Amino acid sequence: MSACGASMEPTGRFQRPNGEYVIVHRCLDCDFERFNRIAADDDFDLVLALPEVPPRTSRDIKAQRLEACLADEQEQWELGSEEAG
Repeated sequence: MSACGASMEPTGRFQRPNGEYVIVHRCLDCDFERFNRIAADDDFDLVLALPEVPPRTSRDIKAQRLEACLADEQEQWELGSEEAG
């Protein structure tokens, strides 16, 4: 479950450099992503049936969100400057 409390669904998988498989789960409401290592009792065929996505870390996702937020703020600032000028 994500911080907003909505359900999460598996959206993809990737393999870490050490060979470990990771399932990407995304919140159905706020798009928060969580990375979960596969467990011994997971159906590996189902894991492999998920689309392969580029490997990433929580740090990567946070950096992408920050960049998007800064871009939005820059756009708002530019719009405000144009209206004032």
